[in-house]
Amino acid sequence: MDIRISPLAVARLKAILSQEEDGERLAVRVVPLTSGCGSPSFAIELTEVRPGYLTEKKEGILFTCPPDEQEWMDGIHIDLNRENGKFSITHSRPPSGWGCNMGRSDV
Repeated sequence: MDIRISPLAVARLKAILSQEEDGERLAVRVVPLTSGCGSPSFAIELTEVRPGYLTEKKEGILFTCPPDEQEWMDGIHIDLNRENGKFSITHSRPPSGWGCNMGRSDV
């Protein structure tokens, strides 16, 4: 997984994990939300690592994803907006197939 994460986002994720009762056993999963006709969007969830899931530690944070989402994790950049405290997740090279299907005759 080619995940880049800013120091500010690292600090916030570590703080969130430390507040969880089982935080040391949890991993961060970046979930691709690919519906719609714009740039891909993502959500972050805390989860236990499921059997068969891929894992990788970045900056001391365990990330996980199912094998079929690995392509989505390659190129992810996670930052934290200083003004509103929300995570900003972008993808430098989104995989093909996430775009809009409107107007396509082959769908």
